[in-house]
Amino acid sequence: MFRPATAIAPDVTETVTKSIRDHRKYLTSGSRYISAHHTAEETVGRFSAVADAVVEAELRITFSKRYGRGANWDREEHTVQFAAAAQCTGHGCTAPRHEVPATGVFLLDADADETAPAALPLVAEARAWAQKHAETCRALPYDGR
Repeated sequence: MFRPATAIAPDVTETVTKSIRDHRKYLTSGSRYISAHHTAEETVGRFSAVADAVVEAELRITFSKRYGRGANWDREEHTVQFAAAAQCTGHGCTAPRHEVPATGVFLLDADADETAPAALPLVAEARAWAQKHAETCRALPYDGR
């Protein structure tokens, strides 16, 4: 298998499907330490700003549970929802954060390969904001002082 010398960003759909499948596996493991409510945060973009600050795009995958609707009101359903954000980590940035609203709620039991593409528009919007911000932001890298 060919491996590039430099690391490349992971495919968003693969990241989402892996996260969904891992959460399903954890829920069925029977461990009492596994929570049905969990948020996985995945970095899906990283850009260097003009003055070397870093702007990152992040996808949030929120796992939760709810009770069924209508005649199935007593049935517990596990759900997944996506949201995205972009943040500038530069010192002195005047507009460091951009939030992309969450999508609708999907059932965790649905096919992960069909659910994952719902995250793509959110990621695209967060990456676009991050790239545009990186092209114009004059913030300096934060050095801990």
